[in-house]
Amino acid sequence: MATRVAWPLRLNRSLTPLLQSRQRHAFTTTKQISNDAIMQPKISEGQDESKVKAELKVLLENGWKLNEEQIQLEKTYHFKTYTKVLDLHTCIGVGSKSKNHHSKMITEFGSLTVHWTTHKPNGLSSNDTFMARYCDDQAKLIGTVDQSEAQKCGPPPSSQI
Repeated sequence: MATRVAWPLRLNRSLTPLLQSRQRHAFTTTKQISNDAIMQPKISEGQDESKVKAELKVLLENGWKLNEEQIQLEKTYHFKTYTKVLDLHTCIGVGSKSKNHHSKMITEFGSLTVHWTTHKPNGLSSNDTFMARYCDDQAKLIGTVDQSEAQKCGPPPSSQI
């Protein structure tokens, strides 16, 4: 006989630090490099290299980062509500479907991290830069906030008595 689980599933508080520790390290496979370093991104074969590099320059000035291998763009957007995080995730998903170019997205309580790269041929392409601009446009419409203003997971701050 199968056991049914009532949702929402509540985690034992003693497991929470362990899970948070593992989650924190799950996506740290590459180091971020300074955008001030010499930019030598790997451009996908068959792309107009000067056009893609010019678009990358603008994106890097607007908060996007290149990973260590310089083949992937990454940016984290912060929001006041989890619903707005999901709104951006959905907008990017719909835009990705229409462009037939899909990102890796990491959804957290008050933020969404988006990664763009082209797998075949490997490197950065005009599809990546186009979709990164699309993400910025949609995030602006939804209303991003500074990281310090983003909603945090956990109990509200206790008031001083």
